[in-house]
Amino acid sequence: MAAQTDVMVMVLAGGQGSRFWPLSRAALPKQFLSLGDSGESLIQATVRRVVPLVGQANIRIVANAQLEALIHKHVPGAKVICEPMAKNTAACIGLAAASALAEHPGSDPVLIVLPADHAIKDDQRLRSALDEAAQRARESDMLVTIGIPPTHPHTGYGYIKKGKPLNGRSYSVERFFEKPSLERAQKYLEQGGYCWNSGMFAWRASVILESFKSFLPPMAQGLAEIQAILKQGADGTPGNARIAEIFSNFEAISIDFGVLEHAKNCVVVDAEEFGWSDVGSWDQWAESFQRDAEGNLVKGDAVVIDSRGCVIRSANRLVAAVGLNDVIVIDAGDAVLVVSHEHVQDVRKVVEELKRRGRADLI
Repeated sequence: MAAQTDVMVMVLAGGQGSRFWPLSRAALPKQFLSLGDSGESLIQATVRRVVPLVGQANIRIVANAQLEALIHKHVPGAKVICEPMAKNTAACIGLAAASALAEHPGSDPVLIVLPADHAIKDDQRLRSALDEAAQRARESDMLVTIGIPPTHPHTGYGYIKKGKPLNGRSYSVERFFEKPSLERAQKYLEQGGYCWNSGMFAWRASVILESFKSFLPPMAQGLAEIQAILKQGADGTPGNARIAEIFSNFEAISIDFGVLEHAKNCVVVDAEEFGWSDVGSWDQWAESFQRDAEGNLVKGDAVVIDSRGCVIRSANRLVAAVGLNDVIVIDAGDAVLVVSHEHVQDVRKVVEELKRRGRADLI
């Protein structure tokens, strides 16, 4: 697959991944962790996968300015678009689009938007899906998302209901659905016609900014001013006081809530299964590994006795688990998480409580 010169990849790397506490911290967010057996961090893997698609020169990493040094450590030579502050994915994507147009005046590049912290097993199938998404975005004023064929009734993912078929594996989007109950997720699976929402997108820079005008007009106005400042040759976003001032006034809202759920020009590419996971929580991380006969997953130094369905990950000391069922234990050295599978999505509440207590040393 030849690298596409009119396509840029924007890797979103600004999140913390609070559901991955205690390993994920503000100073070392989830995307910089090595969660597999290869030793490769999630952001390193994300960049490596798309180099054959667009070339190293057309990859940008978009993140909070405080993470720039960490990005360069993991991805040497990376070109970074720095957010003055974290404002969720709508503002992040808007800044990426404005920066792309300022960098390439007179052109309208296709932007492939990827989270930095997902796990993929089949890189080639991923690139095939992204190639088709880029083609759809290139030839039409569409907002294209990558849909993942659901393999089981997962309650941790958003869903997309496919509409009428278009070219190739593409469909119009009938509706986006937020994370469902188990009962509703089972119905989606039985009915068919649904995809998991991967959070991977493709669109031309001008098309997404036009959508901001329709659904987030104050942000669109601010982004237009930022684009003009960048076009004049501003030396990066963090050091420009006016850009920081504009950005600070943006609403903190996701691209899904802010734009996609309202837009009528959305397309989904129903991708071939490529072993995708957003690795959003410890139970999802565990899905990537083979468990023992009792359904336990053990990583690190641990003793597990009379326990079933447990996930144990230890850092630098022995963890012993006796008589446990469906419990997750994560030892990070300075903190230990113990949570039932049922409440694994609530780990972020620990981070919120630590913030309330002023425990900056643990967040």
